[in-house]
Amino acid sequence: MQKATDQHSITKEFHLDGLAPAHEEFSLEAETVESQLDHEPVQGSLILNTEDPEQPEASAQIDLAGMDKPVHMVSIHNDVDLAQAVPFQHAHTLLESLEAQNVAVHYQCREGYCGSCRTQLLEGEVHYTEEPMAWINDDEILPCCCIPKTPIRIKLP
Repeated sequence: MQKATDQHSITKEFHLDGLAPAHEEFSLEAETVESQLDHEPVQGSLILNTEDPEQPEASAQIDLAGMDKPVHMVSIHNDVDLAQAVPFQHAHTLLESLEAQNVAVHYQCREGYCGSCRTQLLEGEVHYTEEPMAWINDDEILPCCCIPKTPIRIKLP
């Protein structure tokens, strides 16, 4: 067991003497501005996509014997009841469609790698536009890389 005087002398050894080593001044801005290359475009403002994937602008499409593009209903359930039903028709992925219709879905990568958007498929079939890399159970889907083939029922976490 150390005496109180021994502890005090040990503590004194660790006090700074006030002489810090000299460091270069830190700045977030560079002192010199690097010149842009002639062939690199400079983005002067933030450009956000304002297009709503479920309300696209009218465009010429191939008419298939008078048939409309299929609309598949997506029934969204919580723990007990039907919370909401939204149509899927024009979006590239189920996640895009849900977002466009103000349905909150957790996601990160948007490409099937992370599995953050993992959702339970209660009924129906989906088609994967990209092969999912994240592991999913037989009753789960990744909305970020699939589209409905039939009307579906899903349960969001």
